[in-house]
Amino acid sequence: MPPAMPTLPSPRTLLASSLVALVIVPACEGPAPDPGPGKEAPGPAGASPRPDSAQAPPAGPSTYTLEGVVRLTDRDDGVVSIDHEEIPGLMPAMLMDFRLEDPSLLDDVVVDDEVVGTLEVDRDGSGRVIRMEMVDLVVSRPAPPRPATAPSALPPLLPELMPGQPVPDFEMTTQDGESMRLSDLRGKVVVLTFIFTRCPQPEFCPLMDRKFGTLAARVSRSPDRAGRVRLLSVSFDPEHDTPGVLAEHARRVGAGPPLWTFAVASHEELAKVAQPLGLSYAPMTDQIRHTLSTAVIAPDGTLSRLEKGNGWGAGDLDGEIRSLLGDPGDSPAKLNK
Repeated sequence: MPPAMPTLPSPRTLLASSLVALVIVPACEGPAPDPGPGKEAPGPAGASPRPDSAQAPPAGPSTYTLEGVVRLTDRDDGVVSIDHEEIPGLMPAMLMDFRLEDPSLLDDVVVDDEVVGTLEVDRDGSGRVIRMEMVDLVVSRPAPPRPATAPSALPPLLPELMPGQPVPDFEMTTQDGESMRLSDLRGKVVVLTFIFTRCPQPEFCPLMDRKFGTLAARVSRSPDRAGRVRLLSVSFDPEHDTPGVLAEHARRVGAGPPLWTFAVASHEELAKVAQPLGLSYAPMTDQIRHTLSTAVIAPDGTLSRLEKGNGWGAGDLDGEIRSLLGDPGDSPAKLNK
């Protein structure tokens, strides 16, 4: 364990000794090679946020100071959300999630606490971030007392869909600037995920891009299957992710319509489908806290499978797609190529 930071003036000094960043890095250079059914290529390959300087930072570990305010704590998932200031040389100000190794440490922090921590960042030879971890976090200024009767700021939740239920329709704009509704894809199997292109953490949106790249490569092995499947990556950052930005992002990650399309939806349209599909996000200009959600939608528009988080494998979803299409799939020898 790295040495503890100096004690700061606070009744709650050590919040956590190891926190892993969860939120969000612009795209990888192309789809990762497919290592086999249900498996993913080792190690993140997403491009990282870069400092303003044109020269890439050196490979290896670096440390940065993070200063911010706690905006949310989730004891069930062991997550603390920190609204941090700009970190020169790493990323702009934004809201980021960190998962604690010991969720009980959340007993030592409350919303509106001001905190200071050290981010430990590893980069590969090209300057991409491959690991981001908070090695220490301390409360620099406790939150002011709040009334015990303060009302909850959380809105009521819409029910999450179960398999077999219809997925709500919503409107979006594709990377080509064309308006499209989810219902326009009726008759095809749709695999839908949610991202934003400014996402700065390797295990969130960039990982979804890599997984979709692997899934697209698998589906493309059968031209007939590729014609009956659509992969859809929808951004919840309409303030930044214009069709032009999405088109460039799609080019970088190797996404090609009609099989794999990037699109963006307004917050009003996303409200129709986000909670039913397990997506939670905070619509801010430069600060987006979000979960991960990927849905497989049957040709009749009903939910077939919902994957929350980043643990699913391309082989699993490819099997779900084949099942929905009545396709026995490729031979084992071919799948392992």
